[in-house]
Amino acid sequence: MSPPALVAHCHRTYRFGSAFLEGQRRTFDAEALFIASVLHDLALTETYDDRRIPFEVHGASLAERELRARGARPDLVELVRDAIALHMEITTADDTRPEVAAVHLGAAADVMGLRLYQLPPGLVADVLELHPRQGFTAFVTEAVRRQAADKPESHIAQLIRHGGFLDLVAAAPFED
Repeated sequence: MSPPALVAHCHRTYRFGSAFLEGQRRTFDAEALFIASVLHDLALTETYDDRRIPFEVHGASLAERELRARGARPDLVELVRDAIALHMEITTADDTRPEVAAVHLGAAADVMGLRLYQLPPGLVADVLELHPRQGFTAFVTEAVRRQAADKPESHIAQLIRHGGFLDLVAAAPFED
């Protein structure tokens, strides 16, 4: 359901997020982190967007509903839901649940280039070779602009208006 640029971003989010946790010597549930990483931006797609509900909230709800329908254990459902719902919050980097923190950290590294210096040498290049950006900067810029226009009170709209989010995306040290 996601375009290739978004699929690759989700894989990079997982790889970067897990590398941050490994660098901090934190144990984590790799399955939960992968599921949350793969689904964290699902509601940015035309198929799953909701014109009223912020994408991270709607995406968390979609993931929760799907995992419950598939009989996932309740702790996994809660962890994935929270990781998706909270991935846009700056304070999530300090969440005590490693999987929740890692989705935020991995996505921020990939979208804005944040904390790349904390990753092992060569990892970024290796990940980009496996999961190329494929015009991701243009995709995410357009997607969040659309979200902000449709949902002016959403967290992403606030980050764009007051946090310089789009400037940070444009300044990320990646070539698309």
